Amino acid sequence: MAHFITEACIGCTACVKVCPVSCITGDRKQRHVINPELCIDCHACSYACPAECIEDQYGNLLPRIAGRSKWPKPVVDPIHCTGCSFCVDICPFNCLAIPGGAFHGTAELVDPKSCVGCKLCESVCAKNAIVVVPPDQADTAFAA
Repeated sequence: MAHFITEACIGCTACVKVCPVSCITGDRKQRHVINPELCIDCHACSYACPAECIEDQYGNLLPRIAGRSKWPKPVVDPIHCTGCSFCVDICPFNCLAIPGGAFHGTAELVDPKSCVGCKLCESVCAKNAIVVVPPDQADTAFAA
């Protein structure tokens, strides 16, 4: 389901800069639009929006999360990660890497400041070895 931008949009372009699939368009200082056919419902736009003008498919306004350090980030389970590199390859912001190369290590978040928490990495992991969670849940993401 897609997100929508309300008339409260100030055209700051913050959402455009963080959208991992480039589904947001609009001119500066004008209301922006989200293409529902491209939107992956990742919430990155709402995390960045200073006007808090982004709604989910039910019409609920989504809150901004001030400070990227508070945005959800990927956590990798080293026991189940096979180092296949699918997550690394799909990441639009080059936040993940496998030190040692594919199949010779475990995926790691190497650039947390660039990560927007879009969950593309999580969506392609066949081993369910990566989840995107808020920072306060990182320690328990794979707890039994």
